[in-house]
Amino acid sequence: MTKTQVGTFVDGMFDLKMDLPTFKLHLRDFLIQLKEFSLEDNSGLYSEEQDMEAQQREEMAAVQRSAVPGLLKPSEIIDNDL
Repeated sequence: MTKTQVGTFVDGMFDLKMDLPTFKLHLRDFLIQLKEFSLEDNSGLYSEEQDMEAQQREEMAAVQRSAVPGLLKPSEIIDNDL
């Protein structure tokens, strides 16, 4: 690691305007830059993004199925009249 990379990381850690997702991204980028860490399994760092993408895909599939009459089961239909 160079002095500049470490300095950028430390400055980012003390940035009070940074929200939680940006902080996680900043920390993840620093850990990936470390050569010792890059040898380990780092798939857990991306689990939050993968969960959000999976949820978005499921929502899009539900919207597509609800657009075609007859594809939804009666138990999946939400009746707003009740």
